[in-house]
Amino acid sequence: MEDRLIAYLYYFNVTRNYFECHEVAESLWLDTGRPVILKGLIQAAVCLYHLENGNVKGGWRMWQRARGYLAPYLPSYEGMDLDCLTADIDAVFAQVPTTLYPQVVHSSVITELNLPVVKVHILDATVAQAVEAWVPPAHPEHD
Repeated sequence: MEDRLIAYLYYFNVTRNYFECHEVAESLWLDTGRPVILKGLIQAAVCLYHLENGNVKGGWRMWQRARGYLAPYLPSYEGMDLDCLTADIDAVFAQVPTTLYPQVVHSSVITELNLPVVKVHILDATVAQAVEAWVPPAHPEHD
């Protein structure tokens, strides 16, 4: 698996830094001909970034697009359980009151919902070990 995809998984699962997920995956996406699967993974991270920051409207819209990009690659891609990822993000949005879907609210409103943490379930032990062993660069490109 490409190092930037390992970094994406680290930022998604370990630090929950969805902005950094977007950055590293976008770099990979641009360098590899803009594959649809990477677009879906980028948008999955961005939807959670928006949601945790109170932009429910943007998060929901982004998730609807991401689901469409991920769908052709279900059930898994590169050792990642995409079925579980889509079900988990769907479950998060199922716990958000639909009255909030068209809104941007203070992030504390989202915090108070106590939404479940979403992780990308890794099916491949080698990939899981690589994510566990991955160390972020001392000076990230995007501070």
